[in-house]
Amino acid sequence: MNAAAPGVLWEVAGRWCLLSDTHVGAALAVPRHAAQSDVDLHLDRDPRTGEPRLRATTLAGLLRHALAGRTGDPGRVGELFGAAEEDGAVPRASALEADDAFARLPEGAGVAVRTGTRVDPAAGTVRPGLLWQWEVLPAGTVFVVHLRLRVPAPADEARLLTLLALAAEGIGGAGVRLGGRTGRGHGAVRATHWAARRLDLGDEHDWFAHHGVSWSERWSAAEEALSDAPADLARALGRELRAAGRTGTAAHVAARTAAPDRRRRAELRLTLAVAEREDPLSGPPGGLRPGLLSVGDTPAGDRLGEVDRAHRSRPVVDDPDKGVVRIAPVLGDAALFALVKRIAARTLRDAAPDPGAPGPRLRDWFAHWWGADTPARSAVPRPSRVRLREVPVIAGGAMVTATRMTVDALFGDAVDGRLFTDDLQCGGTAEAVFDIEDPDDAVRGLCALVVRDLATVPFDTLGAGSGVGHGRVSAVRAELVSYGEGPPHRVDLVAAVFSPGGPDAAAVRGWLRSLPPLLSGGAGEPGDGTRPGEGGGV
Repeated sequence: MNAAAPGVLWEVAGRWCLLSDTHVGAALAVPRHAAQSDVDLHLDRDPRTGEPRLRATTLAGLLRHALAGRTGDPGRVGELFGAAEEDGAVPRASALEADDAFARLPEGAGVAVRTGTRVDPAAGTVRPGLLWQWEVLPAGTVFVVHLRLRVPAPADEARLLTLLALAAEGIGGAGVRLGGRTGRGHGAVRATHWAARRLDLGDEHDWFAHHGVSWSERWSAAEEALSDAPADLARALGRELRAAGRTGTAAHVAARTAAPDRRRRAELRLTLAVAEREDPLSGPPGGLRPGLLSVGDTPAGDRLGEVDRAHRSRPVVDDPDKGVVRIAPVLGDAALFALVKRIAARTLRDAAPDPGAPGPRLRDWFAHWWGADTPARSAVPRPSRVRLREVPVIAGGAMVTATRMTVDALFGDAVDGRLFTDDLQCGGTAEAVFDIEDPDDAVRGLCALVVRDLATVPFDTLGAGSGVGHGRVSAVRAELVSYGEGPPHRVDLVAAVFSPGGPDAAAVRGWLRSLPPLLSGGAGEPGDGTRPGEGGGV
């Protein structure tokens, strides 16, 4: 057997755990295996078994997207995932192969059918006709992914393994998310375990270890290796390389993957309380008065026959490594995103020279960051570059039951048949993170103004019942962290509101200097702002 020609094959397995509801759509509107139903959007499933799946092509696309974001170099992406024939270049096949991954639902759980809505940011209500039902995989669902990396020559091994490890780093956090409506917190995923095996196909034993087994045996062996595997693929690769005597390659992969991430991005981290400040000008030490919140959902369990509507609860993963899942109340996804977008739009509209008719450049700038359904220059909707990372979970507080009725405006008495019972969330706090791609100082300043409203007087509301005082949320902590310009740059936005003479307020004033030229229609394009904190001071 020729020991040089076959090259090296890496078998890689990963365990991915979903942290929020996820919809990976089907290629067909109604899959061949699915019965007719009221569901508008179905999950992608294996046509033979009906199991929900993550297709190999989707999996490879996710990893490719993660690597492109990490490196910013199409040439390096093409080395791992291949490239088409362009400008006379020779097409290149992908060095990475992937298999379909099938969903493993949490114990006792099944595929859920949710009601999706499109919330009008201007009104805070559901847009007429934009309501649908879709299948989702609940939080706690696990995918075991199987990859194979073919290394044609020893000189290529370090480079290809580094690219694969960088792609795997994007699974989780601010990186890759699965499926649809990811900007509203859906599709959050984390890679909890990675295992790798190096096979020299020029060696007889390794050749039969790969080609002499069935697919099911290969997958079972890889899954067994995941039980005590690390969460970092670079560590798993390094362990195998050192066992094969390739310590230099292991050191190279470790050094390259440990390099700092230079992507320009920002995180708006909020702690939101279902409450109002008793004295909005007293600052963070001031007391909070708990409020009521209703993001409507169908009652579940023993509450199904007791109440008409209930505040929304969702599965929450407490321990992704072990798949520990519980049911907890949440702030809502589309509702929270629409609340922040509505405050941002109102702030810009009120500050514009002509509040009744903001200029086309201002509208275009806002659509660049917050997305638009009907953009002015294209027939394709524009995605948001401000994205909710996960659906925020409410901690603390209590669920209370309230009865409401419709009162006749003419006679002042109750209308027959208009009596409702609701389960409402009273009090509690939630942590929310908004990711911002390639931010400029203008969008940083707008985020600071949004926090100012949430930290003082929550004029806008979230969910139902705003006319009777429900839906007030207050920012008790807020921090904007900018990455990509050296060490992370942190600004406390609540301190900037209540301590105007401090360094945080000085940084915010520097950002706000980018807004007047934008409001007056001056020069510039989205994303061309200065570095964070530049131009700060009174």
